[in-house]
Amino acid sequence: MMVWNVRFMGRRLASLAVCGLALACSRYEPATNMDDESSEGADGAEDPDSEGSTGDPDAPTASEAAAAMGVGVNLGQMFDNTQHPRTVAAATAKIDAYYDMGYRNVRIPVTWTEPVGGDLLVLDPAVGDVDREHPRLQVIAEVIDHALAKPDLYVVLNAHHEVALKTESRAAVLERLWTDIEDIFGDRDHRLVFELLNEPHREDTTPMPAADLRAMSGLAYDAIRAADPQRIIIIGGNQWFGAAEVPAVWTSLDEVGGGADPYVMATFHHYNPWTFCGDNQGDYDDPWTEADLSGPMQTMQAWADGVGGGMPVYIGEWGVGYGSVLPEMDCNNVRAWYQGMHAVHATSFGQPTAVWDDGGWFGIWNHDADAFGNNLAECILGECEWSGDDRFNASCLAP
Repeated sequence: MMVWNVRFMGRRLASLAVCGLALACSRYEPATNMDDESSEGADGAEDPDSEGSTGDPDAPTASEAAAAMGVGVNLGQMFDNTQHPRTVAAATAKIDAYYDMGYRNVRIPVTWTEPVGGDLLVLDPAVGDVDREHPRLQVIAEVIDHALAKPDLYVVLNAHHEVALKTESRAAVLERLWTDIEDIFGDRDHRLVFELLNEPHREDTTPMPAADLRAMSGLAYDAIRAADPQRIIIIGGNQWFGAAEVPAVWTSLDEVGGGADPYVMATFHHYNPWTFCGDNQGDYDDPWTEADLSGPMQTMQAWADGVGGGMPVYIGEWGVGYGSVLPEMDCNNVRAWYQGMHAVHATSFGQPTAVWDDGGWFGIWNHDADAFGNNLAECILGECEWSGDDRFNASCLAP
């Protein structure tokens, strides 16, 4: 997500019922032309599932992870910018509260190569070498470990507001960044997932050239795979992570395993319709439809079933920026959107999600009180109390 008021912003499961919400998903069986008797992957790397392999026998494939991840939340505006305290206490309180409600994935947006609070997580942004002694990195590591200590909780770690890296297509920087991140966190449980690059638009908001993104992603992918053939890697589009971007960018999977890697997942972000979810500067009585919710999911699923070869899809961000207008969240129309988004539509496609909760315009968690500020976390699970019976109640109108 953009910041503030710019353009915002396990295992082989016998059952796919996650947190009480059934995920109808199929296992990703990538195409392969490997000899059945070979223990090497398409690139010569050892097949972790082969007899005699030294890989992690409990490492979930991307499809197994998707079936287990269910519904989740973003630690928005914590480690990607300065809106909220970047502390273990602040992060873990939010994680614990969501986990206790049945949420089973947490996405941690992290800005590495741009200043956050006046400093960077890398020694040189033109190189991408992680500052391993940086206090903020120690906090992030502790937060990750806290989350992974919770049974069945998945953690998605990304590279978020990397402005110059995206604008200048700094492929070598992204490669070095993920080489270091893998080296630092490579011993963690395979429920830790790596998302290569969030919303890769230029500083002027135009898309990164698709060829650049594919090449950069390929270098980062190779760097991670050289150390760990089983770490799940997430790829996405080349601007705002809209649903139409992945089909346009990833016309083949040549740079990320050629379709023969069962540890790759695709992602997109869902703020549809944008006039309601994003830049709404008026009332929130928009008559959005069920097709507005399901349409982007169908677009991604069509790609996943085709070029993706059954690759699982993760909706890494979604929400409504009601706080840009409304002083508090008591709009039933917003509640209804949240009720349908994951529990009805994403679940029907077998697509796990992570709601964008930034504690601000898209706020659910109140960072000042260390408590939920409204009942949207309940609405996401499918059932929540409304203020009266009218979908377009008075609280949907701008003050």
